[in-house]
Amino acid sequence: MKIKAITDHKKRFLPLLLLADEQESMIDRYLERGEMFVMYESEAETVPITVAVVTDEGNGVRELKNLAVAPEYQRKGYGKQMVEYLCRHYADVCHTLMVGTGDSTQTVSFYKSCGFTYSHTVPDFFTLHYDHPIVEEGKVLRDMIYFRRILATPRVVPPSERTEALIHVLTEVWNVSVHASHHFLTEEDIRRLTPFVREAIQAIETLLVLYQGKMPIAFMGIEGEKIEMLFVSPRCFGYGFGKLLIRLAITDYHASYVDVNEQNPKAEGFYRHLGFRTFERTETDEQGNPFPILKMKFENKNE
Repeated sequence: MKIKAITDHKKRFLPLLLLADEQESMIDRYLERGEMFVMYESEAETVPITVAVVTDEGNGVRELKNLAVAPEYQRKGYGKQMVEYLCRHYADVCHTLMVGTGDSTQTVSFYKSCGFTYSHTVPDFFTLHYDHPIVEEGKVLRDMIYFRRILATPRVVPPSERTEALIHVLTEVWNVSVHASHHFLTEEDIRRLTPFVREAIQAIETLLVLYQGKMPIAFMGIEGEKIEMLFVSPRCFGYGFGKLLIRLAITDYHASYVDVNEQNPKAEGFYRHLGFRTFERTETDEQGNPFPILKMKFENKNE
């Protein structure tokens, strides 16, 4: 078995693609902008048995648009193997893999067995976008049901598991993140703040660390209803990891408050986009440093 990325002449796999999406014009909507992967029976690459197409939907989300297994190879685990390959492949660049499907018991059960959970429903998708009825298991499909699988894993780290090694790694994440985003800080400022950051990571009430595999790529600290710290490794900027953690803070930990450096307008804009509003401004930070702080509160649950 071999899985290979396909970058050209994708239409040569149309017979396989049509098994999962039976209208060619719909396939044309995503085929070229998507990344295609084909599983072959052997290294010789003569017999394609599974095909998948994944698109970049932005904000750290990829969508599995097409997944098909040749009829003679179905029910042998190849579809699940492809899904697991895709999850490993995309874990370094996104936090969520989405998939949309019809209300078919067999297909829904397959994705649930692959670790996907329900996300949302798009009413009348099949009736509005296809030029003929789509029938599965004797039922005409109407709604598109979306499922998602989280690829980057958030984990609450209790104080007893905050080892020196972990604190060192998270302090490094803070260091490189601050260098990339807090341009108003000098090297001396960062050096002076480092011991306080280490202490804060050790002592914070709730420490949520986001892992890709075994590597921490972001972390957030919550004390009561306040987000006290949120830092993402610069190599992961733009993938939606910060947004993922903030949503967890709001929904799972009922956090409503955050302090933002006024001299970091991108951070202020990030929180404002997520529904936070400034209610107070101070001339200095909590340590008395001359860095104005915007105190913000979450007010809008709908972006």
